[in-house]
Order: sequence, then structure tokens, then C-alpha cells
Amino acid sequence: MVFAKADGILDLRSLSDYKLGHLKDATWLSWENLPQSLNALPAAPAQLYLVGKKDEIEAASLLLDTKGYEVSGSLVINSPTDMQNWSQQLPGLVEEGNKSKILWKPSFLVQEFVELLNKKHIAFPVDNTRPAVLDIGCGGGRDAIFLAKNRMNVTAIDHEPKVLKRAKSLAALSGTSIKFKCCDIKKENCLPYQSFDLITVVRFLNRDMFSYIKHSLNSGGFLLFQTFIEGVEAFGSPKNPNFILNNNELAEVFSGFDIIVDRIDKLKDGRPVASFIAQKL
Repeated sequence: MVFAKADGILDLRSLSDYKLGHLKDATWLSWENLPQSLNALPAAPAQLYLVGKKDEIEAASLLLDTKGYEVSGSLVINSPTDMQNWSQQLPGLVEEGNKSKILWKPSFLVQEFVELLNKKHIAFPVDNTRPAVLDIGCGGGRDAIFLAKNRMNVTAIDHEPKVLKRAKSLAALSGTSIKFKCCDIKKENCLPYQSFDLITVVRFLNRDMFSYIKHSLNSGGFLLFQTFIEGVEAFGSPKNPNFILNNNELAEVFSGFDIIVDRIDKLKDGRPVASFIAQKL
């Protein structure tokens, strides 16, 4: 089956129609929500199979093409009866209910951090059952949502209203509660006046926040930092040195911390990033 080979099956119909019958392992994402919910998709490039009305599929195909996705096929469904007919032709491949496959992933360093926690290689203070987390520069919210789904109280900050709107939409779709804040960290009162057990910074850099991080982490709390490092200039973006870490910069700035991870990784497009996890002593 063509749809079985795709990286994701997007069902663009209404939720009520989706519940009555949909392809197994499909993801419900109505056409109306798709433009502001691209953070719910796997990272581009990826192949997607679309289900819905013909005009919805055509419009979604055009949008996805501009975002670097390939539509590998489609199934036109104009009514619940159409899907019932397909269930007879595809025995065992059509199911009822609101189960929807999650296609997005957090950054791989955030995943690694949670795995270290789950395997008890690292730990928050024993009396902390719901760690307080601050995600600075949260973007589309995937890291914040992933941490919230792992029983953490998350505050997420970004300065782009449109991006934060997408993050809120994905949080609602994921059934998670996150405190979002839209502000510029260069301005007063943006960063919270409270302490945290984990501060995450992914693909974002403002060196003025280093002092804030040191003072706002609880004893035994963690810093997770992953962003571009020297050598990324060869790839064309970013080029501004204000957004690029120097080699060993984080280890030097946070030399008083217990360093758990300090390495250079590469994104899928080849760009180098510094991956850094450290615990405040």
C-alpha cells in the first residue's frame, strides 16, 4: 500500500468524520488547522499521504510543497460512507475512534535528557515530583510539550507571536498544559523571577542570559543547551557571530557545573551544533 510507505498519513477531514473511520496509523489534522500546525508534522523533507475531500487535498498539497514535503499519494473521501466502503476493500486497515499518530519529535538532545532520567543515570532532587522547567526560545513548542508530557511543569518563552500561536495549537492538540509567554528576553521582566530545575535552550543564543541561567537554576538543576557552533558559517546560515557558539564556550562559561554531555553533533542538513547538558552543583 502506498500510504504504508509514507512518513505520515494526514487525514484532513473533520474530527467527527475521522472518528467514524480512518486509515490505521493516520494522524488527524483538519485542513483548517494545517497552515498553523506545521509543527505537528515530521521534519521536512518527508513523504506524506493525504486523506480528505479533493479540494482539501489539492490545497494541502500546494502548501506542503512550499514547505519541502512530498505528497506521495492521496485518498479522496467525500463522506463517511466512502470510508466504510474502503474498509471493506482494506480489511484491518481502517479503524474507528479518535486515536491519532504523533508525527513530530522533540530535539534529539531533549529526548536524550529524558532517557537519561528514565534510566536513572541522572536525577532531579528526590523531593521534586514535577520539576519546574523554563524553555527559552521555545519556537514551535515541541520540546516544551514533550517535557510536559513527561510530568514537568513547563514555562515556554518566545518573541514571535505567530510561532507561539503554533506552539499553543500543538499543545492543545497534544492535551498538555504549558505556560506560554510572548516577550523579548532582551527586555526587562521577560525572564521569570523564579528558580527552575531545568532550563533548556535549543537553536537560540543570547549570551546575556548566561548569568540569568546560573542564578535561576536550583541546586541540582540541569541546563540543556543545543545551538549552532563554529563551522556553521560554511553552510550559509547563521552567519552572525552573535548566534554562533565558540568551541568549548559553554564548558568555560559553566565550568562550575557537573558536565554530563559536551559534544558536537550534526543536524540532518549537516550543520554543526553544540550539545551540552550540565548539572548545577
